[in-house]
Amino acid sequence: MIALVNPPGIKTFSGLQMHTPNPPLGLAYVAAALREAGFAYRVIDATGAALDAVSPYPDRTDFMMQGLTVDETVRRIPAEADVIGVSCMFSTLWPLTHRVAVAIREKFPRALLVLGGEHGTAVPEHVLATSPFDVVVLGEGEETFVELLRARQAGRPLGAVKGIAYRDNGRVATTGLSERRRDVDAIAPPDWASFPIGEYIDRHQTNGINLGRSMPILGTRGCPFQCTFCSNPAMWTQRWIARNPRLLADEMERYAREYGVTNFDFQDLTAIVKRQWIVDFCRELIGRNLNITWQMPSGTRAEVFDAEVADLLYRSGCRALAFAPESGSPEILKAVKKQVDLAHMLAAMRAAVRRGLKLSCFIVIGFPDDTPGTLRQTLRLIRRMAVLGVYDVAVSKFVPYPGSALFRRLQHEGKLELDDAFFVSPMDFYTAKAPSYADGVSSRRLYWTMLWMFANFYVISFALRPWRVARALGRALLTGREETRYAKWFVDVLFTRRRWRRLAGGAVR
Repeated sequence: MIALVNPPGIKTFSGLQMHTPNPPLGLAYVAAALREAGFAYRVIDATGAALDAVSPYPDRTDFMMQGLTVDETVRRIPAEADVIGVSCMFSTLWPLTHRVAVAIREKFPRALLVLGGEHGTAVPEHVLATSPFDVVVLGEGEETFVELLRARQAGRPLGAVKGIAYRDNGRVATTGLSERRRDVDAIAPPDWASFPIGEYIDRHQTNGINLGRSMPILGTRGCPFQCTFCSNPAMWTQRWIARNPRLLADEMERYAREYGVTNFDFQDLTAIVKRQWIVDFCRELIGRNLNITWQMPSGTRAEVFDAEVADLLYRSGCRALAFAPESGSPEILKAVKKQVDLAHMLAAMRAAVRRGLKLSCFIVIGFPDDTPGTLRQTLRLIRRMAVLGVYDVAVSKFVPYPGSALFRRLQHEGKLELDDAFFVSPMDFYTAKAPSYADGVSSRRLYWTMLWMFANFYVISFALRPWRVARALGRALLTGREETRYAKWFVDVLFTRRRWRRLAGGAVR
């Protein structure tokens, strides 16, 4: 018997936007792989099983745990489970995942305890040295986990399994990353039947703005670029693989029918890389007339984006997407290997806005090589975006993501301490406590620069298009549909945070 565990999630109340857990898409793919391979398994989704429950988070009064408590989670694991797989996609969840693992080991001392997800791939040595996990699955996990189980059944040594890290006589051994699957259309679709996906949908507990009953989905896997602040190269390598547009649309149509889904949140690292693929996908959706919307809240590339692509996106139901210029400084873009032509991206922004797409843009400040001069260049870019009509901007302070090249650089320089405070530090993007990793910019200056950038963007944007702001806020209040991130923030402040504070019973600031 295999148990698959999605630990409780983190709910934050501070900062510009609430953080909320999403359905565990990666674990649902792993469950489907086990089903296809004929293994018996049970899913314990500690977040989805109690989405209206919040409890105190250890050592942080501005965080709460959402879902089952650690003890409740462990009690739901079948007594006969002899392999227990736990997911940790983001390093911010590692401290909670660690606590769950310790509690699991106490109750199941002889079970094989396996960690999957991006965090383990990024720092397998740290995971195996500081926690009770026996094995870490590296990279794309479906086939690797199945092979690990087959090896265990056959009594083969762990060293014979490609794509894992494990303890071997007091040291950490690794067998490297498995080969990426190229036949992505042969991968079994997520086993949502084993998860309380309806509970997530009913509460809009998904990524992106609220466009209705939403479902997470993947249209592509990987990213062909190698930005030094991103953990993608270590997790997915630089291979970008797209699904067949027809089969992808089939999955969307099935979810619309089975779950009453009206919107899809694409979780792709970057969906728009090849022009022909996005054109074919949009035309497939247009031809089906599914009466659904979709969005790309995680961001996408702009190289092949023009007026025709924007038109096809809108006609196919796409209503919101994000670009990620990251910086307005050519010097910084080169330093972080962000291959972006700012002039072309500005043209793509103009095309998206003219067609009615709700475009937001991601900016990161405080890269190690940032200076007051490069930040002024970024401020000028932000002002240009506001004039162009970009709907939202997300200015975040740089945090070295485990597994990224910049993480390894700062770790080598002795500037990082891998403790719980570091792993949850990305949750402090929008607070004064987040440190600065830029030698030329203090933490205090970085914080006020971030606020100044937000103020510049939204003051210019609202002054030039006040009718657009009134319409977005009015619709959010009257219908609950959030056309923009600032509308989402508005609803959060007026209603959502109050509801969660009541559920928390005053235990959180």
